[in-house]
Amino acid sequence: MKQQLKNWLPHSWKLQMKLLQRYFNERKSNYAYPKEYRSENIGEYTVSFQQIIKSGAFHQNKIHNLKVVGDKINNLILHPGEVFSFWKMIGKPSEKNNFKEGRNLINNTISSDFGGGICQFSSILYYLALQSGLKVLERYPHSIDIYKDDERFTPLGSDCTVVYGYKDLQIQNLFSFPVQFKCLINDDELQLSLVSPEEVILNDIEFKYLEIEKGVWVETVSNSKTLFKNFYIRL
Repeated sequence: MKQQLKNWLPHSWKLQMKLLQRYFNERKSNYAYPKEYRSENIGEYTVSFQQIIKSGAFHQNKIHNLKVVGDKINNLILHPGEVFSFWKMIGKPSEKNNFKEGRNLINNTISSDFGGGICQFSSILYYLALQSGLKVLERYPHSIDIYKDDERFTPLGSDCTVVYGYKDLQIQNLFSFPVQFKCLINDDELQLSLVSPEEVILNDIEFKYLEIEKGVWVETVSNSKTLFKNFYIRL
């Protein structure tokens, strides 16, 4: 009966319930979230990652959406102990917030919605966090592997999907020094950098694969420690 009632609730009501739940959970956790931006570099050390932005459906809209996200993250400083929340920084992906329609992958189905394409940004952020040693507090993989090996931006298992209210990417700075995000987006490339006053040593990240009939299990390993284990359906 409870599940039936939940299924009948309008999406807007479900979203508000999820947002309220997140609000109270955040009050309990007592995390501090970043607010400071600075245009000049805060240090002399930089770690950078680049990804091509491949042509496809809604390509120009995807570029637009990535730039909207980039404008809100570029120059952001994450002080020691602070937590970066993708949705706290970006806000609701709506027409009102200057987002355009793009391709989305939700509930194992490819569709279109406002903010489509921004998972490439959340994924490169997640990959940067893995490599640099920022602590990943919340991250969700895609449910389906939609790429062939020669089409990937980064290895299978290094992706991160974000769904407003439901699935966030949250990263905490446990270093003793602040770090700063810098990003640059053009028509065919996304670049994300981490600037710091002290050197950040990159982790050795390994993705181990176990193929089964309906898909593949991916184990993300760092320094012999399993960080995540996720299943992807093969199309």
